[in-house]
Amino acid sequence: MAGMTAGTTLGRWTLAAMLIAIQPDRAWSQSADDQAAPKRRKIIERAEAAAKAIETFTAKRGEKIPALADYYAAKSELSKIDETAPEGARAKKLLAAMEKNEADYVRKLGNVDIAQKLDALAGNVDGRKKFASVSEKKMLNRGLVMEITTSGNADTVLNYKYFKMDRPTVLNIAESGKIFNTARDLGFRTVVFTDGKVSWTYDVAANTFK
Repeated sequence: MAGMTAGTTLGRWTLAAMLIAIQPDRAWSQSADDQAAPKRRKIIERAEAAAKAIETFTAKRGEKIPALADYYAAKSELSKIDETAPEGARAKKLLAAMEKNEADYVRKLGNVDIAQKLDALAGNVDGRKKFASVSEKKMLNRGLVMEITTSGNADTVLNYKYFKMDRPTVLNIAESGKIFNTARDLGFRTVVFTDGKVSWTYDVAANTFK
C-alpha cells in the first residue's frame, strides 16, 4: 500500500512537472500576443489617419498639402502585420486602399502650382547653402556626423549623407526637422538621403519619393 501510494505520488509529481514545463510557453505566447495587439491597433489607427489626410485633400488654394513621410512610415508598419493576426485582414484591406489613395493624391497635386513657387525661389542660392551649413552643424551638436551639402543647377539639390542611413532614419530626419516643407520653402527641387551606396530621392514638386 505504501509502495502504491509512493508510486501514485511520484506519478502525480511527474504529471505536474510536465504541465509546468508546457504551461510557461503557452502563457508567454498569449502574453506576447496580448502585448502586440495594442501595437497593431495603433499602427492601423496611424495608417487610417495618414490615408484620410491624402484622401480628403482637394488641392484648393491655401489648403495645407499633406506630407508623405508619415504616410510611408504607416504603410511600412502596416505591411509587417501578419495576415494570421486578428487585425490581419483589416490591415491588408487598408494597405490596398492606401495604394489607391496614394495614386489619387499624386494626381491631385497636379492642381497645386508648387513648380511655379520653386521657379520663383530659384535665385535663393545663398539661402539654400546657408540652410545646409547650419543643418550640418546642428546635426554635429546632436552627436551625428552627417554631411549636408547642396548641388545641382542653382544648388537646388539638398544632400544628406550618413553612414547609417536607412529608410527609418530618412523618415525620422525628415519628420523631426520638417525637411520637406523647408526644402519647398527654400526652393530645393530634390532631397537626397544616402549612406554612400544606397540613396532615397525625394521630389519636392511631386511631394513624394521617386
